[in-house]
Amino acid sequence: MTDDTTLADLEGIPDAAKDLWSKLVAEDLRPVHELFKEVRDYQHALAKRSQWNDDDVDPALARGLAEASLRLLGTLSDDTPEPTRRLIQAAVRYFVIEDDADSDLDSILGLDDDAEVVNAVLRHLGHPNWLVQAQ
Repeated sequence: MTDDTTLADLEGIPDAAKDLWSKLVAEDLRPVHELFKEVRDYQHALAKRSQWNDDDVDPALARGLAEASLRLLGTLSDDTPEPTRRLIQAAVRYFVIEDDADSDLDSILGLDDDAEVVNAVLRHLGHPNWLVQAQ
């Protein structure tokens, strides 16, 4: 089994995100339905923010990150190995945490680090067709 140290060193995680990433991969596993709810709630909050013509949110990137997160969660089953589950949970949790390496709402680039994290997990798990594109 892969340990948390190996998961914390996943290729593609930006340097600025590594501290938070290493904490997230070590978190207790959460029920999948709670993670789905977190993604949907954050997606709704970001959509609401972009309706205000807020130049600090990239709505297309926010939608892409939410869709990729929901797809990743949809791959989970009772047979999913724990390391895979940890990677998916950490990627989803990174996305829904507003104040990560770059605050999601303070700059139009705020979600770029989230995209790098989610994309690193997508690549590692063999889903290159689900990669999220930053504008």
